[in-house]
Amino acid sequence: MLEYWIWLSQRKNLSPRSKFAVLEHFGTPEMAFLADESELRLTPELREREYATLLDKDLGEAERILRDCDNKRISILTWSDAAYPNRLRNINNPPVVLYYEGSLPAVDHQIVIGMVGTRRASAYGLKHAKRLGYQLGRSGVIVVSGMAKGIDALSMEGALTAGQPVIGVLGCGTDVVYPKENAHLYEDVRRHGCLISEYPPGTPPLGEHFPIRNRIISGLSLGVLVVECSRASGALITAEHALEQGRDVFTIPGNLDVECVGGNLKLLKDGAYLVEDCLDVTRVYAGQFPEVVTDYIPDGYRMETVAALSAADDKKSVDKKKTGNYIDLDEILKDASPNEAAILRLLSQGPAHVDDIIDKTQIPAAQILSSITLLEIRRTLKRLPGQRYSLAEKE
Repeated sequence: MLEYWIWLSQRKNLSPRSKFAVLEHFGTPEMAFLADESELRLTPELREREYATLLDKDLGEAERILRDCDNKRISILTWSDAAYPNRLRNINNPPVVLYYEGSLPAVDHQIVIGMVGTRRASAYGLKHAKRLGYQLGRSGVIVVSGMAKGIDALSMEGALTAGQPVIGVLGCGTDVVYPKENAHLYEDVRRHGCLISEYPPGTPPLGEHFPIRNRIISGLSLGVLVVECSRASGALITAEHALEQGRDVFTIPGNLDVECVGGNLKLLKDGAYLVEDCLDVTRVYAGQFPEVVTDYIPDGYRMETVAALSAADDKKSVDKKKTGNYIDLDEILKDASPNEAAILRLLSQGPAHVDDIIDKTQIPAAQILSSITLLEIRRTLKRLPGQRYSLAEKE
């Protein structure tokens, strides 16, 4: 029942990861609600102070939130619901409850790109945020962002101008407009996309909420495009979440004449994809989502279609070859850990996206990403564009 999900989500002293640990241990929030102290103490990963909040068995707050949602027409999505995005479900610390207004796109079957950056953007950054948001929308990409002023807002406006649904991820309740000057943007997103939050109606925009919500932006996305940010920007937190979740990271070349490009430079030095226009993003996923990517060509930019780029990638990618001289799997499995063996056996059937690997092996995301890293280091696994992996070829 929804009140038990909301009860668990509202345990103030539990981190998102601890809430999910409770859910993993008991199976349902109702079972956790009914558990006594001795049963709760058997939950892995919980600290002493976290048990006390789970001993509070009052459902009054949860029932009030349910009434608010009903009165304000705010929908509720729990981790166990079929409509809950698998991409988000598979991260290490998914929200157990989501509140949303509007229509939630089927993100698991779409190219979703997070667009983030500084609130104090330069004219250069704002220009390219809107340009790239528009181009990505015209290419069939769903843009997800944080609805903050600056880069976030201009990215969303660009995508909305292209007529594409967007997703705004909030650090407050979906009924709370922050900042106030974005009221018109909130209304546009409600009508043509979705406002989503792990915080119930009426929750104010507290500072500590925003770094936490960034994991949802990256978790819904295949990749994150950092448009412009300093080295101390929260956008880099989103990029870090993206890397931890096995997502791609993109950035644009910064204007060296402005102060807020330190984050862009850091990301480029760390190996982020360099983006000139939308083709640098869509080409990464064209082979994976051929029915989604259009042949949109940005005006004044490269006269290449995504189809042509995809065809070129077909010739280069290991997973496109008819035959391949792959590693000796039986020999490798002798020294592989159980998690590594499960990944390698799955990839022996063909290349797979990281989310599909997590889904099919039923191994926690953090363990899968750690094992993938080790297999890459040993050169038994090869990373392909779009966070897909295949067995490596013999050298």
